[in-house]
Amino acid sequence: MKKALLLILKILGGILAVILLLVGGAFAAFHTDAVQERLVENATQMLSDYLRTTVRIEKANVSFIDQGVRLYGVEIDDQQQRKMFQMKELGVDLKMLPLLHHEVSISQAKIRGLEARLYKPASDSDSVANFQFVIEAFKSKKKPQEDSMAVDTTQVKKKPMIIDVKKLSLEDIKVSYNDSLQARLGSLHYKKNRTEQHFAEIRDLSTSFVKKTKKGPVDTRVVIGMLNVVGKGTKYQLTIDNLCYQTDNHQPRKNTGKPKRGAFDVGHFDVLAKLDIQVDTLGKDTLVAQVTSGVAEDRGSGLLVKELLLKVNANKRTARLSDVSIKLPNTSLSIASADIQLPSKKEQRPLAFSAPQIKGRVVLKDIARTFAPVLKKFSLPLNLQTQMSGNDNELRFRNVSVSTTDKKLTIAASGRISNLKDKYGLRVHFDVNKLATEGVYAEHVINQFDVKKFMMKQLHALGHFTYQGHFDVLWKKEQFAGVLNTVPGKLNVQLTLDEQSKYVLGTVRTDSFELGKAMDMPDLGKITCKADFKFDISKPRTAQMRKVKGGKLPIGSVQADVAEGRYKKIKVHNFIAELESDGAVATGNITVKGKRVDVLCGFSFTNTNEMKKTKIKPGIRFHKMSDEDKAKREEKRAAKKEAKQAAKEERQAARAEKKALKAEEKAERKALRAEEKALKAEEKAARKAAKAEAKAARKAAKAAAKAAEAGVTE
Repeated sequence: MKKALLLILKILGGILAVILLLVGGAFAAFHTDAVQERLVENATQMLSDYLRTTVRIEKANVSFIDQGVRLYGVEIDDQQQRKMFQMKELGVDLKMLPLLHHEVSISQAKIRGLEARLYKPASDSDSVANFQFVIEAFKSKKKPQEDSMAVDTTQVKKKPMIIDVKKLSLEDIKVSYNDSLQARLGSLHYKKNRTEQHFAEIRDLSTSFVKKTKKGPVDTRVVIGMLNVVGKGTKYQLTIDNLCYQTDNHQPRKNTGKPKRGAFDVGHFDVLAKLDIQVDTLGKDTLVAQVTSGVAEDRGSGLLVKELLLKVNANKRTARLSDVSIKLPNTSLSIASADIQLPSKKEQRPLAFSAPQIKGRVVLKDIARTFAPVLKKFSLPLNLQTQMSGNDNELRFRNVSVSTTDKKLTIAASGRISNLKDKYGLRVHFDVNKLATEGVYAEHVINQFDVKKFMMKQLHALGHFTYQGHFDVLWKKEQFAGVLNTVPGKLNVQLTLDEQSKYVLGTVRTDSFELGKAMDMPDLGKITCKADFKFDISKPRTAQMRKVKGGKLPIGSVQADVAEGRYKKIKVHNFIAELESDGAVATGNITVKGKRVDVLCGFSFTNTNEMKKTKIKPGIRFHKMSDEDKAKREEKRAAKKEAKQAAKEERQAARAEKKALKAEEKAERKALRAEEKALKAEEKAARKAAKAEAKAARKAAKAAAKAAEAGVTE
């Protein structure tokens, strides 16, 4: 028995040894180069037949010991024999046991040197992409049901495949689409620890494409130098460094040769940014996050955002921004909340937004290089507060309040910017409810601009002044209209800055303005007039004129129709004042027209700060009565005759009316007298009847008394 047992054990041991030997030999043979090469050949041929194109695999390494697969030199052609897909290395370490539970557990995966060239002709809508055949080949094909009614409802639903990646590494990835879209990835390293916390680092991620616009193609490039992601579940912390956004329309910058124009140009963006983002909730239709730190600079235009903070709560339709803080070098803005309606072409939903409260401290020189070089010296801090709303074609501003810290300048306004998509139709309109400041402080504000200053002494003479009106900024034209209340009086002003003709022109009206007080000429009194003016603001023209004439006066002309004016104790009516200035000397004439005699007064000056020294030259001019004066005289005579005739007719009508009234009054008096007479007659008759009745009564009483007396005697 013992010997039989030993024999059985020996036989089993021998069989086991043979099995182990065979398995070991097969395992060893599988890992030999010959078997691996044969495996590569079979896999390559199978994929080529399945995809119906050329597939090449340079080398493969399949290891059951390490449970890993390595592929080297993988190439796939599209069906036009163009290289569509190349990959230097693909490595996957896969755990086998989880596959029994319908789980793919990848402990480590690596892709290196992947390059994909994708095409789809844009001109032919019926054509398909060169990679479509791969999608079709691997698409799941369901067998048609013979009888849709005969479905086994007790059939157990298949468990979905679960893919779990512990570690992933991508290096040197390139993808191109139609040669107009390029994407590159330097590296991506991802891992997940035992507590299900995710770590990812992306370096040198970039994409470039050509954006088509009405003005032509614009090359666009987006680069992320480094992106770190740490998170678990739906919460993540993102750090983005060296985020770069660049555009190039291959045209000169908009401010080339235009020093007054800002450097901001959407065709030449060069934005570099750094952001820290905390994602609190990330779902299919929901995002709750906040930018905890942000810095951005457009190196092309000079716009620098030193700090950007905000919170966002968004879904597919709307987004709410809150606690927004934006800081430039000297400017800070805060937005408590802003609601945004996200656009959708499919649902025909336009972009719209509203911010009920925007406030901050603004120093305009921060945006000088970007938008308006004329503001490069504007260092005066301004406090700003407004409400803003709009869409992709219009911006609206309500309750705009601008003031200096000392309140010496205050502005209250509201307005809108419309036609944002059409620069020729762009319009800025603001209603200035009130602007208040001092003339001296106004000069302080003007000094913030790098412009020539004229008549500052006259500006001081205005004292405290307020302005109410509106202004419009159109294509190469600015228009102002309103009422200026000053210490010397009230002025109704209309002003136009024509950027095409390079002239400032407009009209000033006043019912009572102390011109002498404003111009430092005590002999001049109040004036009632309408004045039209036109001044040259063209630098080439004025520079040429000053080169010849010199001087520091404005170059232009003024013509005024004066209804009433005072000079010393003399009051003058209805005269014309004209002024011409060539920049060096301003000469003027005042003409009081008469029928045959005109009273003249010529004057000139060279400095608006010394108006007291104005040279005045009186004169007189005799002339024949002009045809115009004759016509006026005839008109006056005819009017006088007509007025006289009208007065006569009016008097006759008045007399007739008076006569008729008198007759009517006479008839009324006659009727009244007749009525009074009839009334008196009635009263007289009544009295007479009463008297007769009383007499008869007395007579009857007397007879009765007499009869009674006779009866007593008997």
